[in-house]
Amino acid sequence: MNVILSINGALPAAQPERNGGYIVTTSDLLSSGSGRSAETGRTIRYKVRGNVYKLQLKFKGLTADIASVYAQIKAFTLTVRFYDPSEGGYVTADFYSGDPSFVPNGDTAELSVNLIEI
Repeated sequence: MNVILSINGALPAAQPERNGGYIVTTSDLLSSGSGRSAETGRTIRYKVRGNVYKLQLKFKGLTADIASVYAQIKAFTLTVRFYDPSEGGYVTADFYSGDPSFVPNGDTAELSVNLIEI
């Protein structure tokens, strides 16, 4: 099964590694007024938006394939169709790329990157 169906409409040249190379997390965005009460020490949370995706991706393969994925994720914004295990199906969302780490090793290469939902 391809866990990433498309990045900006194109199938990536490589899929994330099978063990630990594909992690989907969601989080809540809280307003700047969130924090701890000075009087009670209890948490005060003002949720702005829930279930914001972050994809933690690790790729390893032929240098040409990994370089192709690297070029895809360098776009300013990315529309990604990916498998969300918690939903039991595919989801499409818009992301930006965190700082990628591209390591060429001759004929092979590795790429690690976080994609954060906009």
